[in-house]
Amino acid sequence: MQPVEQRIPFTSGTSFGASGTPARISTAGNWAANLAAPSADAPASLPRPEQIADLKPLGQVSASFIVAVNGEGLWIVDQHVAHERVLFEQHLEARRAGKVEAQRMLMPLVIELSPRQIVTFEKIAEELAANGFEVEPMGPKSVAIQAVPAGVGAPDAEKLLTEILDGIERENAAISIETLQAKIAASTACHAAIKVNMPLEQSKMEWLLDALAKTDCPMSCPHGRPVVLRYSMKEIEKAFHRI
Repeated sequence: MQPVEQRIPFTSGTSFGASGTPARISTAGNWAANLAAPSADAPASLPRPEQIADLKPLGQVSASFIVAVNGEGLWIVDQHVAHERVLFEQHLEARRAGKVEAQRMLMPLVIELSPRQIVTFEKIAEELAANGFEVEPMGPKSVAIQAVPAGVGAPDAEKLLTEILDGIERENAAISIETLQAKIAASTACHAAIKVNMPLEQSKMEWLLDALAKTDCPMSCPHGRPVVLRYSMKEIEKAFHRI
């Protein structure tokens, strides 16, 4: 008999919170806690955070996704959003402790902002400074970026600042300080995280998986995107007609 090719449906584990419930983004209120409350209807087979505590990396797919394994089955981890989750929680913790590290630009970057961006900048300038930014007004339409949060590359400095300003400006109502801090932390983590198409050494993959397992919400990134896909042992056995 000729072997029959099969396409295996993977179960997404990252769009679920610590209790196995769908993750959602909130644009106001406690944005940092962006996972929904437990649901009695959630299937018991959904991955739980504790299930990734002992993942062993086997390698990468397209230098973008880490393939790992443990007693629960086979896992595929998006390295960018996994690192984003780690950096997001680290940044928030540092901000609340007043210890966000900054790195100075070799040369100040002068950029022009729109009138709306200028208004938003003036409103959140103090919080930006507390998050590692050093930005000085340079006339009625321009600002000079002199320092950014540690880990953010100089080429990303302008995009990061304008992304934060545009995101805050789109809010329909005044946001809380917790929401503002979470939004800044999420944008900063995204720009500082490991990129796709980036080869990682074995030790780097091991570090990332270990750091991810220690986060509060390892199954989703700060923006709600999935971090891991799981192919359980039961699904593997079923696919090979073992059960």
